[in-house]
Amino acid sequence: MRFSAIDPFHVLIGSLVCTLLGGMPALAERKFDPAVASVLADYVRPGSVPFPDDNPFTEAKAELGRKLFFDASLSGAGDRSCATCHAPVSGWQDGVPAHQGLDGTPLGRRTPSVQDAAWGELFFWDGRAGSLEEQALGPVQNPREMNQTLEGMVRTLEVDPEYPPLFARAFPEDPRITPVTVAKALATFQRTLVSGVTPFDRWVGGDGGAISEEAKRGFQVFTGPAGCSSCHSGWQFTDHAFHDIGLPGEDLGRGAILGLPELNHAFKTPPLRNVADRAPYMHDGSIGTLEGVVEHYRSGIVRRDTLSPDLPRIDALSEREKADLVAFLHSLSPDPATAADSLAVTSAPESETSDTLTIVQKDKRFSHRHVHIRVGETLTIQNQDTRAHNIRVFEDSMDFNSGYQEPGEHVSLPFTEPGTYHVFCGIHPKMKLKVDVE
Repeated sequence: MRFSAIDPFHVLIGSLVCTLLGGMPALAERKFDPAVASVLADYVRPGSVPFPDDNPFTEAKAELGRKLFFDASLSGAGDRSCATCHAPVSGWQDGVPAHQGLDGTPLGRRTPSVQDAAWGELFFWDGRAGSLEEQALGPVQNPREMNQTLEGMVRTLEVDPEYPPLFARAFPEDPRITPVTVAKALATFQRTLVSGVTPFDRWVGGDGGAISEEAKRGFQVFTGPAGCSSCHSGWQFTDHAFHDIGLPGEDLGRGAILGLPELNHAFKTPPLRNVADRAPYMHDGSIGTLEGVVEHYRSGIVRRDTLSPDLPRIDALSEREKADLVAFLHSLSPDPATAADSLAVTSAPESETSDTLTIVQKDKRFSHRHVHIRVGETLTIQNQDTRAHNIRVFEDSMDFNSGYQEPGEHVSLPFTEPGTYHVFCGIHPKMKLKVDVE
């Protein structure tokens, strides 16, 4: 299925075909060396798109979100839409180092692509939005981007005769036009923007000739001596975490959001799917080519105390290894015929529940994802990782921030009231723990 500014939007939820994985042999059936197969298992495309329980997919909601995404009336002057910066023809970004703001000066950071955002954890380069729904209305209200108030946005949509019936179909339980329903519709549409099958995907699926020998060597460099996979992991090639990679500049990134100087200059790891088509690179758009990106890690890192412990040190990378690495990155662009394939829809799977009172952090993971404890008990979280973490809880009955939790340190979380609590790491947001307290 192709989504663009001019193509009709169709979401056939009852019959979405998982063509992305169709015909691919299971890992055990592939003729890879066992060690290679073990590494490749981390990069297999998923079979479905996750939608949150509080904003499930419907065709009507996605269609409404698409219309809103391309509608300039969401801006104060009616002169720009979400698609002005997130253009389908540019890979759902704008292709410039920094988009020009309404005040005539460039915005501070490069526009990221919204493709594959369904799998995101935190949004914006500094992670200040906790969901796509929260992110959706940020640019609308930004005086330098769309310069619209939420009240003005609602009034504009209410007087447009096209919108009330569309909202009624999308939200039959409460058809009012509100900032919440606008955000839910926009987020639903954005979750349908899934990147297509790549030559790398076909190679992972068992097609030994899908990528060149240079790209195969480049993957070995990527996962081996270059150490890129320490941050660019998983099928999207991102850990969704925040790292200082040694770019010059005064932007404090995640450190300013968390109030932790140790996270100054840290920005979210960008996904690498379609990366060859998404120049310029870095949060500030300061590097124009993939070769330049590799060279930054080889010789351009600004040395400072806040550099990420996962930062690659590749100063010894040869010219051939550099070229192979770039060849591999080119294999992450989708085949034209599959550039808009779709996936089925699913909710997040339920995780097994444990009654342990001790959680271990290691390899950017919690040892458990769901625990059940009693009121009055204390949960201990031990950092046995090689990197620091930041334990956070934001609930009505509990607001907790551990600060910068160094390796070897532990955090104690006393639960004095019943309820469900969501514990996460502010640095590595894929680390999530659900705590049911009775």
